[in-house]
Amino acid sequence: MSALLTEVLQRACESEPPPGDAAADIVARSERLRRRRAWGVVFAAVVVVVIVVLLGYALTTVLLPGPKPPSTAAVPVPQPRPSSVLDPVLARLAPLIDAKGYEIVPPEPASGSGWRRYVVHDAAGAPRGLVEVVVFDAEAGICLPVLADPAACALPDRTGAGIEYARYADTGDVDWQVNQVIARRVVDGRTVAVMATGERGTGSAEAGRPPLSITEVEQVATDPHLQDAFGVGERCNRPAPACPILRFPVRPSD
Repeated sequence: MSALLTEVLQRACESEPPPGDAAADIVARSERLRRRRAWGVVFAAVVVVVIVVLLGYALTTVLLPGPKPPSTAAVPVPQPRPSSVLDPVLARLAPLIDAKGYEIVPPEPASGSGWRRYVVHDAAGAPRGLVEVVVFDAEAGICLPVLADPAACALPDRTGAGIEYARYADTGDVDWQVNQVIARRVVDGRTVAVMATGERGTGSAEAGRPPLSITEVEQVATDPHLQDAFGVGERCNRPAPACPILRFPVRPSD
């Protein structure tokens, strides 16, 4: 029996290291196990980082809007010369002035209640005079001046749109040449006077010629919308000392 037990124990211990090497083998096994666990932790960390990066990219691509197309709001838009966007009175004058290659701009002071004033330069920048527009109310009618008789009233011409008007041209004084038209809208008595004055003090009939001809001044003054380019409450009815002085003044009918 004792011999059988001894044989069994020997077979069981055949794969075990000798007693002197047991401690070293245990340490080696522990070290291998520690290294495997360390590499496992590193691998798991790498996997987590990769997953986080992929999730972040996916969320950014899906949830955030893509690049916007370039906005055209900041692109400068060429303005007409001169700009008449904010000045409806200038909008009526600008096409005729621009057609000559001139420039028309408001000086300072350029406007007041019931009046507007503009200076004109030619293509070289030389002054070509003024254009002034005055509006007032004359419900009862107006007296259109007569050059030969200041006390008389002229008979007006009338357009198909119901505008009464009279034309005045004075080029006798080379230093103050004027083309002026007075026009009244019959339906409500709203009246405008448009006066184009050449550059004064030139001593030359050619250099001092008004920037608009009498026909062009008539075209502006008889525009049925010119009166509406002024505000409803604007007027230069007397007394109105700030209003421009017209070469051919207007007075109400007696």
